[in-house]
Amino acid sequence: MAEAPTTVIFAAPLVLPVSAPPMKNGALLVWDGRIAAVGLLEELRRENPGVEVRHFPRHTIVPGAINVHAHLGFRRGDEPEGGSFSRWMTELISRLPEKAAWTPEAARNSAREAIETGTTFLAESSLYGECLPQLAESGLAGTVYAEFLPFEFDSPEEAVYFIEEKVRSLREGLPARVGVEVSVHAPYTVDPKSARLAAQRVQERGGRLATHLSESPEEYEFVSNGTGFLADIFARLVQADWEGKGISPVQYAESIELLGPRTIAAHLATGVSEEDIEVLARTGVAAAHCPRSNEYLGCDVSPVPEMLARGIRVGMGTDGLWSSPSMNLFEETLFAARLHGLDGETGLALATLSGARALDIEGETGSLEAGKWADLAVVEAVLGESGVSPEMEVLEAAASGGVAATVVGGEQIYEKPGNGAS
Repeated sequence: MAEAPTTVIFAAPLVLPVSAPPMKNGALLVWDGRIAAVGLLEELRRENPGVEVRHFPRHTIVPGAINVHAHLGFRRGDEPEGGSFSRWMTELISRLPEKAAWTPEAARNSAREAIETGTTFLAESSLYGECLPQLAESGLAGTVYAEFLPFEFDSPEEAVYFIEEKVRSLREGLPARVGVEVSVHAPYTVDPKSARLAAQRVQERGGRLATHLSESPEEYEFVSNGTGFLADIFARLVQADWEGKGISPVQYAESIELLGPRTIAAHLATGVSEEDIEVLARTGVAAAHCPRSNEYLGCDVSPVPEMLARGIRVGMGTDGLWSSPSMNLFEETLFAARLHGLDGETGLALATLSGARALDIEGETGSLEAGKWADLAVVEAVLGESGVSPEMEVLEAAASGGVAATVVGGEQIYEKPGNGAS
């Protein structure tokens, strides 16, 4: 016999739905994993007698963080030296043979760190979806974007057929809110014909696509001029000739039909011009902003305010622990807010609802609304003491390790020791 759906009320002195004004002494009625109602605790308690109430005094409830671009399979403590994308990439490639032995443990630890810092949905990119088992077992909702290397196959057709079949097989037996899609890794690892064909196949089946784009000065030089460190990588790995295209990486991606409303492009940090922003806006592509990784790798600053002004969907990503100090998406977002001079309301939205929009899942998560999944973070924050907005105060608290509980689909999958509900 199937178990009866669980009903519970989550409550705190302040609820920040993101899609609606702040609510003092607010609460969420959760039924069968979804939010059934948002309102005052007093009213929801009166209308639902006997329902368990998990009240978090001196806390604020916000939507869970949505990490739109992450690499779980890296570990903290032995990351390649930063400051130069080419130097970092050279060391990364040299250590790939040893990495296979510890990738599963690293992915498990990274997922746990994400949960403990308030993330509820995570978009992971890994080679052939290698980190899917760890995401699936973690309790997170999310999507794994499976990267593929066409040079390991005899033809683009064979490579794309393989990754499509791999994605289909990986989807079998997964938790309800975990999915698998395709990633066209980058211009310097995937040849134009394979990239175009993969994008076409994804579009035909109504899937989603991820890619790294315009990340580094080296990538810009490679695409535009056909020279530099990445030209050598392309020649060695892809074993094909490459001539400079005379255009930017964004314009190149458009030329091979990689960009569209169901594509998310990570980084967009180097050489993104006004013309490129127009391309991004016209094609409807979404952007994953990873500012700490960009800084560590010696890349430029993504023009996020300009992209937001043009209506481009922007979400936040941590990248992985070999290029970023943590898997704390709120910490990543606070860094971005300070970098770009954004207010707290914009920052909290970037970490939550904007990320959901970037991944085209805003109908399911990203804000605290009736009908959506009960994905939320409970943050230790005594509001009104710092003189900043509630959104900025909560963002600062969450960035500093102040997440007391994380709830995914109504299930509390993390509770900070000694700081639970009353």
